[in-house]
Amino acid sequence: MKTFIPCLLILSLWNAVQAQQLSTGNYTSPDGRYTVIVEHIGQTVKITEPNKVNLYKSKGGTTYYHTEPKYASYYIRVAGNNKYYTGKTGGQEYLFSYTGGNTNEKEVLPSGADNCPLYDKYAAMIKKDPDNTQGWAFCAAAALAYCTYNVDERKDMLTPIIQALKSILENPEKCPCEDVIPPAVWKSVKVE
Repeated sequence: MKTFIPCLLILSLWNAVQAQQLSTGNYTSPDGRYTVIVEHIGQTVKITEPNKVNLYKSKGGTTYYHTEPKYASYYIRVAGNNKYYTGKTGGQEYLFSYTGGNTNEKEVLPSGADNCPLYDKYAAMIKKDPDNTQGWAFCAAAALAYCTYNVDERKDMLTPIIQALKSILENPEKCPCEDVIPPAVWKSVKVE
């Protein structure tokens, strides 16, 4: 009986940890820049982002996985009913916390340019400086990536934009839009 009670206690705690369900609603990164809608249904967590919907599947425990063949394997790790960590396998983890029960995509999620002042800035430059329209259009595309994707996905999205932008610049060493393309990312992308 003495070993039965501790075993029962351990089993109960294990089941409680395994049974963590995320509350349905919107979750936001600590810096407030990125919000998603989460629905936890059984062994699947549905994450609705501004530009896509991903289903994360459980392999047991509190970690759920999703793979995008073109990019990488991603996971979310449930840390309670109102927060989770997300990341790319082998990359940095990011915390997302519950910020409300609203699941209306039009009210919760920005739709690209709708909530991106940096995009507006470069869209205006296209009109102000028509001789450099192509360059400003690439900067506007980079701004959309900046406003829409998380840090890991952003670099993947910026790579072809940077390659195209460098190919048209007279001085490809200097980025014309460092507020949406960090200098380190700019320098890391080579033009073939």
